[in-house]
Amino acid sequence: MNTHHQEILHQIKEKSGKPTQHTALDNYLGNSHFRYPISIPVLRSIGKTWMKENAGELSLNAFTTLLTSLTRGESSTEKTMAGILLDYAPAALRQFDPKLFDRWLGPLQGWAEVDTLCTGVYSSTEIANQFTAWKNVLLDFTKSKQIEKRRASLVLLVSPLLKARNENVVKIAFQNINRLKQEKEVMITKAISWLLRSAIKYHKAEVAVFIEEQNETLPRIALRETLIKLKTGKKTKSKKT
Repeated sequence: MNTHHQEILHQIKEKSGKPTQHTALDNYLGNSHFRYPISIPVLRSIGKTWMKENAGELSLNAFTTLLTSLTRGESSTEKTMAGILLDYAPAALRQFDPKLFDRWLGPLQGWAEVDTLCTGVYSSTEIANQFTAWKNVLLDFTKSKQIEKRRASLVLLVSPLLKARNENVVKIAFQNINRLKQEKEVMITKAISWLLRSAIKYHKAEVAVFIEEQNETLPRIALRETLIKLKTGKKTKSKKT
């Protein structure tokens, strides 16, 4: 654990109580890491303030070293903080090699830890900005034995598709969906649904053609939710009163 990690963890402990594990919540979040009882708004406030006070003195290497340390932390709370810091990092601290995500995803468990790291300000800008570097990383993740990395190959594309129209990003989104569409795990089927629904914002016509062509092979939940989104603009049908 490096010094910056220690500083942040100290603040987390100051603003939370005794670490807890609750079986029901573990099952929902998909991991068994203990958590500090601290709300997400308070956790984000810690990350935002810390970054504001330290960004000017952080080198790119020091920042990526901190993220590596946090993702290897014992608690899910520390791992979550890595994604929060990415949201508040200035552009100069986001210019690292995307291959580092392979290292950061390794210690993560479940959809919640993956999604906190892989969706947000960083992915919404840098995947498009550094697309050449990101392309092979995303494709490699689809072949990983670790389901968290396979999910990451999908959810990393959600934020950029919600931000702007981008032909490169939507193309690799369809490629990765085709690589993973035969999987039955909820972590993958729900991610496919989320990615397709996100692509509708700027690529509605392309999504409509894609699901028509892949109608027989897409996960049923992804097909159902995407069709509803295309027709109604919502994830699910409205209940009649």
